[in-house]
Amino acid sequence: MTTVDDDFIQQMNAIQAARAAAIQPLAEIRSERNRLLLLLAATDEPYAKAYAAAEAAGWSAGELTTLGAEAPTRRATGRPRKVVVRKPAKKDTAPASAPAADADAS
Repeated sequence: MTTVDDDFIQQMNAIQAARAAAIQPLAEIRSERNRLLLLLAATDEPYAKAYAAAEAAGWSAGELTTLGAEAPTRRATGRPRKVVVRKPAKKDTAPASAPAADADAS
C-alpha cells in the first residue's frame, strides 16, 4: 500500500487556505455591488420620466448633457411616440397604351 506524503497535503492545504482567504473580500464587495446595482436599477424609470419632462419643458438633449444629465438608457414607459410613415408617391396607374379595339373596327 502507498503512503500519503503529508508535506504535499499540508502545502496543498496552505495554498487552498490562502485562496479561500482571498475570496472572502471579493464575496463581500460582490454582495454590496449587487445591492447597489439593484438600487440603481430602481431609479431608471423615475429618471427617464424626469428626463422626458425636462425635454417636454423645452430643454434639448444637448443642453441636458452639458448640465451633466445623461440621456436615460431606457425611455420612460407610457404612450409611444407617434410614428410617421411616409408612403411612396403614387405612380400613374393609367394604361401605357389605349386598347386596340379601334384598330380592329376598321
